[in-house]
Amino acid sequence: MARKSRYSGVLKPLPVGRGAPEVSLVLIYDIENDRIRTRVSDICQDYGLERIQFSAFFGTLNRNRRQELALKLMNEVGAEAARIRIIPVCSDDLKDMWTMEQYRRDAEALKAEAEARATAPPRLRVLRQDD
Repeated sequence: MARKSRYSGVLKPLPVGRGAPEVSLVLIYDIENDRIRTRVSDICQDYGLERIQFSAFFGTLNRNRRQELALKLMNEVGAEAARIRIIPVCSDDLKDMWTMEQYRRDAEALKAEAEARATAPPRLRVLRQDD
């Protein structure tokens, strides 16, 4: 008779839809090193977080993914100077969230202005012509 492992059945995968619920979070960071700051930004985007400021991200992750993200960020930062905050936000607070976005110009106006500058003749004027 085959001997049964004492560890079999200990780690049962949870069915889809079960487990820790996803929680909204805000991740903010202050990192001096440009290379590490770029890597941290890429890692946040890999986890599906949306950039809301230059050094702030927003998204939803479950507890395991939050812990995994924190470990990846800690490994990336290493011994460099950095401050990273992962702040969970409850759904009641999200219902009361206000967003105010105002941009000076829309992208289409900026694109049209750049194209007009590219096709315009140069703005140089000959003051004196020596023969």
